[in-house]
Amino acid sequence: MVCCRQTVLRRVLTSAAIGLVLTLTGPVGIASADMGAAPASAGAAASKARAVCPPTPLWANTGGNDRRLIQYDTTGNALSNVPLVRDYGDIAFSPDGSTLYGVDFPGSPGSATLYSINPVTGAETASLPVSGPLAAVTSTPAVNGLTSRADGMLITGSFNTSQIFLIDPATGVSTPFPVSFPAGVVSAGDFITLDDGDILAFGTPDVASPSPVFRIRPDNTIVQIGTVPQTFGAAKSAGSVYSFASNGDINLLTGLPTTASTAPLPVTTIEATGRSFYGASSAQDSGNCVVPAYTVAKSASPTGPVNEGNTITYRLTVRNTGTVAANGDLTDDLSDVLDDATFVPGSLTATTGSATVTGNTLTWTGTLSPGGTAIVTYQVRVNSPDTGDHTLVNYATPTAPGGTCEAARGCTVTIDVKKKKGHKDCDKPGHGHKPDHRPDHGHGHGHGHADEAGHPKDRAASGH
Repeated sequence: MVCCRQTVLRRVLTSAAIGLVLTLTGPVGIASADMGAAPASAGAAASKARAVCPPTPLWANTGGNDRRLIQYDTTGNALSNVPLVRDYGDIAFSPDGSTLYGVDFPGSPGSATLYSINPVTGAETASLPVSGPLAAVTSTPAVNGLTSRADGMLITGSFNTSQIFLIDPATGVSTPFPVSFPAGVVSAGDFITLDDGDILAFGTPDVASPSPVFRIRPDNTIVQIGTVPQTFGAAKSAGSVYSFASNGDINLLTGLPTTASTAPLPVTTIEATGRSFYGASSAQDSGNCVVPAYTVAKSASPTGPVNEGNTITYRLTVRNTGTVAANGDLTDDLSDVLDDATFVPGSLTATTGSATVTGNTLTWTGTLSPGGTAIVTYQVRVNSPDTGDHTLVNYATPTAPGGTCEAARGCTVTIDVKKKKGHKDCDKPGHGHKPDHRPDHGHGHGHGHADEAGHPKDRAASGH
């Protein structure tokens, strides 16, 4: 999946071919590389279609003079961007999304290395030599294409051979996969397990042509279904496949036929980044329905009632409760706080990620590793005199996929301000209709009493 315009690799492209007859091990026997119509048995061998997963972010690695690990949403917006220490021919998440792998590119004669990468920082956390036939590919292993299967094995290819391989990530041992690309085609893209059970494989015939796209059936037959702009990486989200092209475009494949074809596949460019993509991955590439998950909890001190002039410290806790890195964004509506209090300048802090206040809205965005936590704190000072409604209510809302409140009513805090003797209630009919009075749509609201209609009437601090 890495840029194949590598001078040292061009000379070996034409010698990389393997015949169309695919020798298989085990009871399957011999299967042909089917360049014609798909056999009837192929459909019968296909796995039962899986349910479509919720959206998950797309991750891509760039190389050369711009080595980065970038997280995108499915509209092409960059969610995170961190440096990488080397060029990787591709990246791949483990089936549960907890580990991100990368393979060095192009490697050295007889040597390739499988790395584990922290998706939040881009740092390498472990390395494992790759042994077996993949490491012996000449002149270099030139690993291009890396994806986890549901059983944890890594499917991989090389720019220097049509053979496809498996890597055991526990041992680094490589073995031949029972399917090869057709003669004259090598790997330069990726391998994606589709919802119908087929494996989508991207190849390349040379250094400039469009990438042929193949379906590998469960019975280990292979058929080309079309071409896409030259692709060095691919990732799947919510059943859709996105290709990362050599010119930096992120393309959504809007059609994946099941019958043989060499025609261009329909694609929609969702973002033209201009970057040098070397690979891509998502937590759903293995066919598993892995999605980010994070919780938000809100609390305040003191809990109230408070006096005019008091300072209140708010605390937001964002926790990654899933198995894959999560972009745990949130907003905090301060409009019903700042009518009674003033934001304390310089009080906003975040242990990780980025927090800002614009107008009456606090926003935090950041990427958390599984089990990771971010703490956001800020302070307000109650006005003296308080000319508002003497009730401070604010509501935090998770805004990225997979976000929920940690507990029912755990995203809202309500604090009363004591009224001085002789104070005239400034509340007007309809004033003080706080966010926590809205119907519960799955996010928590503040604890409190109920009025005669059964609606909550929060009169004390709540939150977790």
